[in-house]
Amino acid sequence: MNKKIAAGAVVVFIIVFGFVWWAIFGKSNNANTPEQTEKVLVEGEVMKPVEKSVKVQLVRDSSGKKAILTIEGIPQKYTEIEYKLAYDTGAGVPRGVLGTIQVDGETYEKDIVLGSCSTNICTYDEGVNEVDATLKFNSSSGSTIFEKKFKL
Repeated sequence: MNKKIAAGAVVVFIIVFGFVWWAIFGKSNNANTPEQTEKVLVEGEVMKPVEKSVKVQLVRDSSGKKAILTIEGIPQKYTEIEYKLAYDTGAGVPRGVLGTIQVDGETYEKDIVLGSCSTNICTYDEGVNEVDATLKFNSSSGSTIFEKKFKL
């Protein structure tokens, strides 16, 4: 009888241990986890991702000197979009572009110089292959965020 109790105890222990192991290490990373529904920014502000209806595209123009930023499906509640484009030049120099868009429709498109301009004279950055884009969508009820790395 004692052997049956011992064997039963071992089986129960294995089941409990297996369940605890699965609960800690085996859960899949589903869409309801906080890491995917909220984004903590460097400034300490917590923001949710922008709606999935919003589509953002960043492509190089035909001259290779500019990037074309296209945003589609912008919900009416947003009044402005702050953007930051960060990239490295071919020489490894970190560069970036900041700007604010005043929203007046559900679609927006802008040519953005990859370089710097002063008094209508532009110096273009060479060797830009990748751009980290961060867009903050602002409304009267709060802000949401979009982040993506684009290959140009």
